[in-house]
Amino acid sequence: MIFGIGIDVLKVDRIERVFKNYGERFVAHLLMPAERIQLERTARPVRFLAMRFAAKEAIVKGMGTGFAHGVWIRDVGIVQNSWGKPEVVYSERGAKVRDGLGIGDGHVTLTDEAGLVVAVAVLMRASAAALPEPVPGPGPAPGPGTR
Repeated sequence: MIFGIGIDVLKVDRIERVFKNYGERFVAHLLMPAERIQLERTARPVRFLAMRFAAKEAIVKGMGTGFAHGVWIRDVGIVQNSWGKPEVVYSERGAKVRDGLGIGDGHVTLTDEAGLVVAVAVLMRASAAALPEPVPGPGPAPGPGTR
């Protein structure tokens, strides 16, 4: 079952301007260590950064947190597997938020055309076996006529 869906669209020239102005500082702010390794191997760094930025936005929209509620920009990321498929990864802090929300697998698709990057994330609910035990609450509020 789907937990949430997120989408993001951005202009590549926006990321290009930020990268020109801030260079390594921007990269350090944006990328997780595994993403940085993949950046070093790419022939088109601006495109890579734009796709990662859009993917991160789409993921946190699907989570319903945005970059708040315990999730920062380096708490979610995308790394390509050996076939080139983008896979969602989380930092330790991001994984705690993900698990607390009951999110399981994440799927992302990325594309670019005519100076735009589009990212779509689909986050699945965790299986019942993987969900944390519920914390008992105070119970329902008393209704009318009960004490």
